[in-house]
Amino acid sequence: MEGKVVSSAATPESYTKLGWNITEVYNESYDNVTRSNILVHEPPFDTNAVILSTSLIMPMMIFGVLANILTVYVICNSKKLKTIFNLLITSLCVSDCISALISPLFLYRRTWGFDHWIISNFLCKFFWGADNGTSISTSFHILCFSFLRLLSISWPHHYKRVSRFHAKMCLLAIWLLSIGFGFVPFALWFSARKMNRNVKSAETGWPSCTISLNWVYQFKNYSLFGYLVFFYIPFALVLMVSVSVSVIICKRRTERAKGKSKDDVAEVSRQRKENQAIVQLALVVGSFMLGYIPHTAYHIYAMNTKVTTHEDEVFHWWFGVVEYFCLRLSECLNPVFYNLASSKMRNETKKVLVRICVCCATEQTNPQGRMTISTTCESAKL
Repeated sequence: MEGKVVSSAATPESYTKLGWNITEVYNESYDNVTRSNILVHEPPFDTNAVILSTSLIMPMMIFGVLANILTVYVICNSKKLKTIFNLLITSLCVSDCISALISPLFLYRRTWGFDHWIISNFLCKFFWGADNGTSISTSFHILCFSFLRLLSISWPHHYKRVSRFHAKMCLLAIWLLSIGFGFVPFALWFSARKMNRNVKSAETGWPSCTISLNWVYQFKNYSLFGYLVFFYIPFALVLMVSVSVSVIICKRRTERAKGKSKDDVAEVSRQRKENQAIVQLALVVGSFMLGYIPHTAYHIYAMNTKVTTHEDEVFHWWFGVVEYFCLRLSECLNPVFYNLASSKMRNETKKVLVRICVCCATEQTNPQGRMTISTTCESAKL
């Protein structure tokens, strides 16, 4: 069977105008047809892979949404937690919550919607825009958080001049940057279309909701230069700042130790606060690296590696699932780390959870007595 010849001058725009046909074959550079090759495509996943990926991602999605909402509620309703750092954490929790909420779309894209994304094309575009936008948001939240910690440790007098208004303006800039350079490009470049798996082409193994062929080269450049600016440079800066904070704290602690007793109450309290600052920064940064280094590495790999065999497709599929698992795990760990690193937040979180448990228990024992439930919940707050 002879393949239909396409001009060697074909451009990416011309590919979308060509109707898919089992006799049409495109090579890796989307140029002219060189041979005809009818395939019986085998999906890169089986039922066991679907069950495993669902059982891993969905529980983390539920925990991530609930844990981040709980953290936002605790911070917003506690006078003891009204700090600049916690304002950043609140905004970061919102970003993580949005990212967790779109997890079912990722799972659908990788499994049931792999060949044909039958739900709205808007959801495909929204998934990619929100996924990349929240990733950039998280990157700059962590960068801002680490620089603020360095400022508070190295120049405490200057740190005291930073107001909540300054922090809110910084957060506004982060979200505008994330929307303009993260959400908008990906929402524009990605779309859903039914894949023809019966021909050999560069997109044979791609999911249905994927990069539009018209925007492939723009996305390749973005994955190289955009990820460098929005992720890898912030990675390096965060690491340098984190090491600097630890070194500064250790040097000052050594200087203070001269001529002071180890049992000095004020010194012990100060060291405890410093340790909490180091631990909190280390945990947040570690979680960030866990989630976003695999995430960006996968996208660079996907756009610069030729998938020629079924084994390549399987590896590509699992690489995508694993990197997304790391991303979800990172966002689940963040609220846990916030509580581990701050005794004040732990105590406030415990109070909120106790109130919730008391209210639920009261409602179960007296489902019709709304006045009693309200009174019990109000007394639990006290």
